[in-house]
Amino acid sequence: MTAPLASVARPGVDTHCPYCALQCAMTLTPTHAEIGMQSGDAGAGTDAAARPGLTVAGRAFPTNRGGLCKKGWTAAELLTSPERILTPMLRQPDGGYAPASWAKALDLVAARLAGSRARHGADSVGVFGGGGLTNEKAYQLGKFTRVALGSSRIDYNGRFCMSSAAAAGNRAFGLDRGLPFPVEDLDAADTILILGSNVAQTMPPFIGHLEGARSAGGLIVVDPRRSATARLTEDGGGMHVQPTPGSDLMLLLGLTNIVITERLIDTDYLERRTVGFEALRRSVSRWWPERVQQLTGVPVPQLRELARRLAAGTGTYILTGRGVEQHIDGTDTATAAINLALVLGLVGTSHSGYGTLTGQGNGQGGREHGQKCDQLPGYRKITDPAARAHVAGVWGVTPESLPGAGVPAIELLDSLGAPGGIRCLLVHGSNVVVSAPDSNRVRACLEALDFLVVCDFFYSETARFADVVLPVTQWAEEDGTTTSLEGRVIRRRTAIDAPDGVRSELWIFQELARRLGSAGTFSADPAEVFDGSAARAPAGSPTIPVSVTGCSTRGRPRTGRTRSDRPEPRGSSSTVLRTPTAARASSPCRRG
Repeated sequence: MTAPLASVARPGVDTHCPYCALQCAMTLTPTHAEIGMQSGDAGAGTDAAARPGLTVAGRAFPTNRGGLCKKGWTAAELLTSPERILTPMLRQPDGGYAPASWAKALDLVAARLAGSRARHGADSVGVFGGGGLTNEKAYQLGKFTRVALGSSRIDYNGRFCMSSAAAAGNRAFGLDRGLPFPVEDLDAADTILILGSNVAQTMPPFIGHLEGARSAGGLIVVDPRRSATARLTEDGGGMHVQPTPGSDLMLLLGLTNIVITERLIDTDYLERRTVGFEALRRSVSRWWPERVQQLTGVPVPQLRELARRLAAGTGTYILTGRGVEQHIDGTDTATAAINLALVLGLVGTSHSGYGTLTGQGNGQGGREHGQKCDQLPGYRKITDPAARAHVAGVWGVTPESLPGAGVPAIELLDSLGAPGGIRCLLVHGSNVVVSAPDSNRVRACLEALDFLVVCDFFYSETARFADVVLPVTQWAEEDGTTTSLEGRVIRRRTAIDAPDGVRSELWIFQELARRLGSAGTFSADPAEVFDGSAARAPAGSPTIPVSVTGCSTRGRPRTGRTRSDRPEPRGSSSTVLRTPTAARASSPCRRG
């Protein structure tokens, strides 16, 4: 099957890498050679049509300073991959796929969704999003689900990564923010503690910001493995701490115990800027060093050396990643890391801090704009009447028409095809067969659906279960914004026109909403979504400062970890040292 391909490329375009949350800056320039797209698969391009290739160059930016990793340098290759889907594909009775027009495909999708809603109710239709969607797409996806479909069944793949850290941040600070400081602040640090992240492999340009701590002998990496990041501590660069797998929480509780008992705490900071210290002190009292050594395998001398180094530094940062968060106790582990940072007086200072390293390209923005099952855009709780009224006013609907809270990602996927569960599913920006826990269970649930629609560039492992596959634009073929791990709102620019048979999800939402007779309006223009919708629905509470970079107004998940016979750190794990803002938000009375 041949699909016409647009072949218009623009002069050198400044944009950002589509992969991790560093959002490294790059410039894309069209090459003179045209690259044919050919494949034996139906729906893919052939060498009858070609489009210009793109060359990638690193560009100066605070996070990457002109450098890129292998993923960044090769990011443009997928744009002309011969395996790319270039026209809508419909599953046939024999299990194969046949190309279809967009009108036919969308008419079928709309009819099946409407039919399921009529027979089984609005919540029989579910939507699964992703942290790779732009802010505009994430916003419009949540709006489409709740307004056009009337369904509460929406969540996204961020539940598998950042939700534990987000919950911990809300516990302690009353807000969810990955890094509340610029990455460049790490340059001046003399001590950096990294738990559960192998940044040397997952975001290589980031390690340039660790050089100051390495030079001071203060890079501390907690990892059971001798990872690439752990090796940076060698030759006097710092300390590699190797706890037994799954014991990170106990390690952090033990460090907090040492900081308190050795009077390394910042007493003035605790009195002025936190509440709940006495409860925390009591809760960690049973995590003395010798006990922690027995449970984690980390020697007592190393525990004490680590605690003292964190307290002695003039610029100290504690950073967590997915390795300590993707546990059944992930929220408690992230909370323990925050508690350690607070007793040391690190958070909210000009020279130190705590942060969690967002992974996906738009992991931060993806959860700010309404993909989570219990939140409307701007972190508004969907159960809050004032929030519902405000967002309904922006969307041009009544508050009563909006559904209530849905269910988190794991529960959503488990309900696929089950009695009273989701019968039809739309997947955007996610490959759940690969990314969700228990892939065999996910496959079985997908097979049990009445109807599955997947928007993707390729026949992913999830797309191969779909009844309809809709080909969508890639990062260099669209305008939009993303939110980096620092909270910068970053501009993504079109560098090359998309193939003629490919569409943006914004256009798909618009067309499906029209076919479903939806209330509200759905623009296919990302600038209009940014200006007219996202900008009119600012964060609810509290206000989160962001840096807007290059933007114009135009143009706890269960992982199946087996419990051991180790003692559960109950009580101490859920004790939260809060900032006053968080304390007021979580209780009608301020705790003293």
